[in-house]
Amino acid sequence: MLNGRTALIVEEEFLIALDIQRMLEALGVGQTLFARNVAEARQLRHHWPDVALAVVELRRGDSEDQPLHDDLAGAGIPIVITTGDFALSRKLASKAPVIVKPIPEEALASAVAQALAARS
Repeated sequence: MLNGRTALIVEEEFLIALDIQRMLEALGVGQTLFARNVAEARQLRHHWPDVALAVVELRRGDSEDQPLHDDLAGAGIPIVITTGDFALSRKLASKAPVIVKPIPEEALASAVAQALAARS
């Protein structure tokens, strides 16, 4: 599905980020860029032209998350949103595919396919 392309994972918890990476590797991702927060994701902006997919954790009350989503979308990068907040997931569903943590592999695969299809 990802055919050796690059993915960006924006996730505060490193072990969760590694789990997402493992699932994306099963979908064919070649390289993974990691950021723990919005500031780190923006520091990787020079890599964004190579990014085929971003998996971004959004949390209630984090005012910087929305501008990052908008920046990634503006760069033409398909986005999958992860959150631990079920109420927030309903609010975000119109922006991109949303997965509520914990992340089942099948749900991530489906969300990735949906995000990639929306950008084609």
